[in-house]
Amino acid sequence: RMVRHGASALESFEELVDKVRSFQRRDQRKRLQWQEFCDRRSPLRTKGGEGIRDARLHTASFLCSFLEAVEASNLPDVSELMAPTSPAKLRDEVSAKISEDMPDEVRHPRAWNALHDALIANDTDAATRIIEAGDVLLLNQPSPTAGHTPLMLLAMGHCQECLVHRLLEQRGSASIAVRSQSRRTAADYAAAEESRLLPETIKLLRDLETACVERTAACRCPICGDALRKRPLLEFHWDRASRGEEKNLLLQRFFSQNVHRELLQAQYHQINNTKRIRKEISESMSVLEALEEAVPELDNSWHLVDLCSGKSITSALAMLRYPSMRITAVDRLAPEFVPHCIDPGNLDPSMRYLQQDILGEPFEALLEKLLGDQPTAILGMHLCGDLSFRAAELFQRLAAVRVVVLAPCCLPPKASASTPSELYASRDQEDQYQRWAQHLAGVLQGSPMAVRVTSRAVEEILSPKNIVICAVKNQAVSRRCR
Repeated sequence: RMVRHGASALESFEELVDKVRSFQRRDQRKRLQWQEFCDRRSPLRTKGGEGIRDARLHTASFLCSFLEAVEASNLPDVSELMAPTSPAKLRDEVSAKISEDMPDEVRHPRAWNALHDALIANDTDAATRIIEAGDVLLLNQPSPTAGHTPLMLLAMGHCQECLVHRLLEQRGSASIAVRSQSRRTAADYAAAEESRLLPETIKLLRDLETACVERTAACRCPICGDALRKRPLLEFHWDRASRGEEKNLLLQRFFSQNVHRELLQAQYHQINNTKRIRKEISESMSVLEALEEAVPELDNSWHLVDLCSGKSITSALAMLRYPSMRITAVDRLAPEFVPHCIDPGNLDPSMRYLQQDILGEPFEALLEKLLGDQPTAILGMHLCGDLSFRAAELFQRLAAVRVVVLAPCCLPPKASASTPSELYASRDQEDQYQRWAQHLAGVLQGSPMAVRVTSRAVEEILSPKNIVICAVKNQAVSRRCR
């Protein structure tokens, strides 16, 4: 079939796929940019919540939107995911910072290495040479995005099965209990239907995993079994703040409130070890402070809905600030990826998790029923494209929603019929973002009820996407809507 890409001539779907794949083959950065683009925008998801990366499984319009982002230089920043250039330096840093009594998996920072390349290419000879060299870091290192270790790739069926045993003999068993981004171990991949490993190999991997978990139980989360770092990343930043080295005002206010110290506890490990925790906290603090400024009477009688909550950092901060407030975190992630402080089983009436696609048709009716008559605030931190439109729509349609706080992120796809053409009138990304925020503020201002709308750039947010929009309904109008 033929499709149109930007201003170019008609192209076939196969040509679009080839262009996307050629882009990925150029270097590691471009491959990661495609993966991040899929993670953020693709409606197609793996069981682990990642965006599908196979270009052929996407629609032509999705591929066109990616290629347009390439042309406009509007791709995600992946500098923090890039492999460090010096494995020797990595080994020195890891050995210096991690004590010997910790589980092995916390010693190996994520990066793409030569062994990953050889296994993905099913190059048994090259993989054998690297394994025989016995570099413990290379043999156990998780990949940057999916978190696949060499042992996991072998368990999936890459290269010959004999390399599984050779890798284990060469100290590749240090990663036996490591979980990938989709929370699966090498034994889990080996036990999958598509794996070609022999039953005895699968049993060996599972037995080794069980033994490793038992040996290191004291250093693992008692709820999920994840390995815990001796010192969470958040504690490092807290120490910096206590020494007066934190200059960001949002973070200063965060660290000055002792109620947030609870985040250092083990049940918050999915949060306190987040790689970009400073950035995440600055974003969450900005929307919570905007809400508190817009609603001075905010208290536990309100219901807070955190749309596209991700790691639920905003929900966790709100829970600590308002212990009895009813909070609902909403995302497409499977419940096993939700931090333990959020109740995926919804047994706690004050804190619940909804695994929902907010763009799905049933979501509005489900949310309306959930809210009832309780005054509600919707928070949307860095909602991409149509997700911001959806948050504004829910604010306008649901009487119980009194307030919406938005911090928009990426623009909607240029090729989408609902995207205003003026958003892409300039090729300058900063100008495009300003236009996007102004358009959203205008949409909220045009609500059929009386609404007060504010929009301002919060310089302390550690992201170039730092505009926070807040819309508040007139309370009398909200009462009439009910």
